[in-house]
Amino acid sequence: MHFIKSFVVNYFPRKILKIIMDMHDERKGRKNERHFSGDAVFCPCCLKRFGRFMDFSVVPGHIKERYINTYKNSMCPYCASKARHRIVCHYFDANKQTIPQNDILMFGPEFSIRKWLNRNGFRYQTADLFDRTADLKIDIQNIPFPDESYKLIICNHVLEHVQDYKVALRELKRVLHRDGFLEITVPTDRRLETVYEDPSVKEDDRANHFGQHDHLRLFGNDFENILKEFGFLVEVVDGSTLPAEISGVIGPFIYDDNRVYICRNKLK
Repeated sequence: MHFIKSFVVNYFPRKILKIIMDMHDERKGRKNERHFSGDAVFCPCCLKRFGRFMDFSVVPGHIKERYINTYKNSMCPYCASKARHRIVCHYFDANKQTIPQNDILMFGPEFSIRKWLNRNGFRYQTADLFDRTADLKIDIQNIPFPDESYKLIICNHVLEHVQDYKVALRELKRVLHRDGFLEITVPTDRRLETVYEDPSVKEDDRANHFGQHDHLRLFGNDFENILKEFGFLVEVVDGSTLPAEISGVIGPFIYDDNRVYICRNKLK
């Protein structure tokens, strides 16, 4: 079975692979939702209600200590949204008139947010350096498009993976249209005052330092100020102020923060 899955992921044409993966996610979601019937919680990404959200299973490579004293039942059974995705889609619902019909770029083809975009008829492109279901193979540190190419850029939990997050932020600002906005989230440990990164940490020890083996850093409480230093006007959407039914919480890991940053270019 592993061989078959590996063959499909690595060798099937991108469009066919995308269809297969979406069908798999839909089928998995329909199976899961039967076990969480009720109406206590609501997912604005897929518009479904449940008795509660689904627990997140700690898998090998995750550090259990970062899973303590956070909300465990934080994933949507249907679309697998986490708190950050529901906060984003709640914000999009409330500000739909500001979202462009096209010229949208999403780094990381996240199923839950694509559900919202598709349902509302927005045209967008997904981008990723490694995910073959993405429309575009792009390094966020070297975006191959002219200045002001996109009116909305969606970027959730990407900056922790790149070699130089400052280069990535400069690129995001460069390709963002003067009248557009960037929606961005990062893994944030509120016990940290600023970014924690250490290039000397080896890959097999990254999880101990940064939470996951593919993380190169964790962000701290000054991320809003970092965005401002790059010339953005920043609006912080705090999940704790939103309706309790969407469960805009910190979790399942301590760095799965419930703050979403809406960034616009400063007026010139």
